[in-house]
Parts: sequence; structure tokens; C-alpha cells
Amino acid sequence: MLSRTADHLFWMARYTERAEKSCAAGLSRQHRQCAQHARGSLPPLNKGGVC
Repeated sequence: MLSRTADHLFWMARYTERAEKSCAAGLSRQHRQCAQHARGSLPPLNKGGVC
């Protein structure tokens, strides 16, 4: 039973790490797009132009 619990904890940590990296990549992409909109190199995201 202990090895099964350890296995579950390992995979839970692995999936959590992958989710964190995926989220960080998405936030980074969103930040870059927001910066491009602010500089005027891309049209505004919405009517107000606020990211």
C-alpha cells in the first residue's frame, strides 16, 4: 500500500508540474500579446483596447 501511495504522489506531482509550466507558457504568450497591443503593433483585443 505504501508503494501505491508513493506512486500516486509521484504522478500527482508530475501532472502538477506540467500544468504549472503550461499555465506559465499561456500567461507569457498573453503578456507578449498585451505588450504588442499596447505598443500599437497589433489592433486592440477589445473595444476598449485594454488587455
